[in-house]
Parts: sequence; structure tokens; C-alpha cells
Amino acid sequence: MPFLSPVDIGNRTCQQCGVTRISDFTEDSLQAGEISFCYDKLRQVELRRNTWRFAIRKAVMRPIDSTTKFLKPTLWASTTTYAWGAIVIDTSGYLWQSRAPDNLNNSPGNSTQWEAYCGPLTITPYDTTNTTGYFAGELVYETPGDGTYKVYLSLVSDNAVDPSTSSSWDATVTYSADQIVKVSSTYYVSLIDFNLNQNPASAPALWAVGTTYSLGASVGGSDGTIYTSIAGGNVGHNPVLTTGFWTNTGVLNPWTTVNPFGTAGNTWLQVAVAIDDLPILYPLSSGPSMQSTARNVFRLPANYLRTAPQDPKAGSVSFLGAPTGLMYKDWNFEGDFIVSREPFPIVLRFVADIIDVRSMDPMFCEGLGARIAFEIVERLTQSTAKRAGIQAAYNKAIGDARTVNGIETGPTEPPEDDYITCRI
Repeated sequence: MPFLSPVDIGNRTCQQCGVTRISDFTEDSLQAGEISFCYDKLRQVELRRNTWRFAIRKAVMRPIDSTTKFLKPTLWASTTTYAWGAIVIDTSGYLWQSRAPDNLNNSPGNSTQWEAYCGPLTITPYDTTNTTGYFAGELVYETPGDGTYKVYLSLVSDNAVDPSTSSSWDATVTYSADQIVKVSSTYYVSLIDFNLNQNPASAPALWAVGTTYSLGASVGGSDGTIYTSIAGGNVGHNPVLTTGFWTNTGVLNPWTTVNPFGTAGNTWLQVAVAIDDLPILYPLSSGPSMQSTARNVFRLPANYLRTAPQDPKAGSVSFLGAPTGLMYKDWNFEGDFIVSREPFPIVLRFVADIIDVRSMDPMFCEGLGARIAFEIVERLTQSTAKRAGIQAAYNKAIGDARTVNGIETGPTEPPEDDYITCRI
């Protein structure tokens, strides 16, 4: 079996220490208690220590100004159905994003229905002049000024389309679940993926408890399937839960007018997430945005751990050992912020705090298991003799990861050699 969970890594720790494996971190054993205490702490340490390729992410950050809002996800709840793109926070403060529609009772971190949210934490209002091209993955908000708002995530780069304007249905476009289209003045939400050439106006409405259906009437069931009435005067009989009143056609219902997502266009995704005023708790003496006389402030993205090389291929070709011309950044890292004279968006390449073991490089898992073993082996075995062997196993796992390019070293700007420079 591959590494699938923290317990798998913990059991490699047990093997290296020469103790009995565990069934869970909560079991009543010395090794489970010691491993569970160390696990998340050392996982973060090892992620921050090296630039692991599996943990590299990118996020767009815009300079903070008076209209900037802060992402404030609500706590994940097992009884809430989440749409594709919804952002939640778990009890440990970790942010997750739904990667599937109709996401119900799938615990973040234990399901492929969620992935770590590593995007921006600050949100700017949409530029109604349509002169700003937004990056893919960037968040904006719109508000009518009545205390309500909608948050949108850009699905494409150089996106200047108003997110609140839905696209008209196109028979040649293949739609995904939760995408929104307009036919005449009615908005429809796609219920299925690979939705091609299915006219929304022809899709049956979802079954309603108070509606009386005639013989042959079609409805959409809560299971996403189309049902046909086999009786007249058919009222109050849920097609998914009852028999003798409906025939299951086996055909998926492609569209619905029940729309919890607003009117987002095809280049945007409306995201279910709360926003709030941006809490800056110390004087930055910088900003506002879009000016260069003072420095501007950028909030670091979600689940940020360390900066990765911004141009990993730079420096790979240099003339006679001379500098490659890689521009140095004026970024100053201050707490959770970058302070810079840059007035434009920063596309930050960084190492994220990845929790899901299934997303990790197996060599990272092997190295983390050895690192934990090194810390707790004396406590478990009352012996110091095994530490040297475990240290060697750790060094080998990390060294092998570098050999196979699991750890990115990035460009190292060659120092300018005066002798070579003066002869170029």
C-alpha cells in the first residue's frame, strides 16, 4: 500500500524505531502519543526546510487599499452541501476548497472532494470600468451597496468580463456542473458535467411536493435523474422515495432553474465564502495601492510556508559564468505581508502547507517518518544506539529526493567574477 494517511507515515516511524505499529493516532499507546504530538509540527518543519515540488503553488496578490476585503471562510459542516469552488476552514484553521459539486458530508483532509486552498486571502472589488484583466485563480467581489455581496473566482487569465453577467446558452459549448447560462431572461444551472447540446428550456423542472402532475409529466429527481409520471393526479409522491407513481428514465437531468449561485459568467465561478474588513493590527506605514512614492502592502496567500524561486529556470544558461540578469526583488517580508514599491499585482510562487498525504511525494513521507523516528526513538526504546541509523535513513531519503528532482534547488545567481567581467 502507498502512503495514504498520516498513520502510514507514523507506522514507518514505528518500523524504524523497532516498535509495534499503531492503528490510529488516538490509540492508547506510547508510540501513538509521541508520533501524534510530533507529526504536524515536523511536517511543517520539513516542508519549510526544502522546496518540495509537490508543495509548490502560485497565488496572485494585489496591493491592499481601502476597498480591499479579507477572506473569512466559515467552519466546515457535515450537514452543508458545498458547491464547486466553495472555501471553508477546519477546526485547526486550515483552509480547503471544494473540487466537486454537491459536496456533502465529505470531511476536508479525508476526501478527494477537497483540496488545500492556497489562493489569495485578500479580495478587491471588481473593476466596473472593464479595464483590469484578472488572473486565473484571482478573487473579486461585487456589491449592490445593500450589505450583500458576491465573491467570484476567475477561471481564465486576462479576464475583463463582468462576473455578474451570465453567458447565453450555446449548443456548441460543453458545460460543467454548476455552470450558469441564460436563455431569454431565465437563468439555468448545469446539473451534470459534459453537458453538450441539451437545451435548458427543455429540461424538466425539479419535482415539487405541492405540484399535481399529469400522466406522462416529466420531473427531475433529487438524485439527478429524470422521472416520468405513470399516473394522473400525481401529487406528494417523491419519485426518488416512492414506487408505483413514477418511472425512472435513467436519463440525467441536465439543467435546473434552482440557482443558489447568482448569475456568474462562464469565465468566472461564484464562490460560497464570507468576506470581512481586512484586519491590519500594526502600522505598516505603507500604501495605498497603485502608487510608487511609498511602499505597498501585499497579504501573503493562504497556507503559505516559504517563498519558492520565482523563476526556477533563470540562471540555467549564463555566458562565461557572468550574471544572468535575473532582477532582484525589493520585497520585504514583514509578518504576514510583503512590502514592496511594486504597484501592480504580484504572482507569488511559494511552498504551501500541504496536509493531504495523498498529495505528498513518497520520498517526503519516507523522510518525515525518519525525522519523527529520530526525535522519539529514545523515548520509545530507551536506547541511543538507533539514532545514528535513523539519521542515515533520513539523510538518504532527502538526498534521493534531490537526486530525482523531488526537491527544487532553483537558480543560484552566479557571483560576478571580476576577471571574467572585465574580459567580456
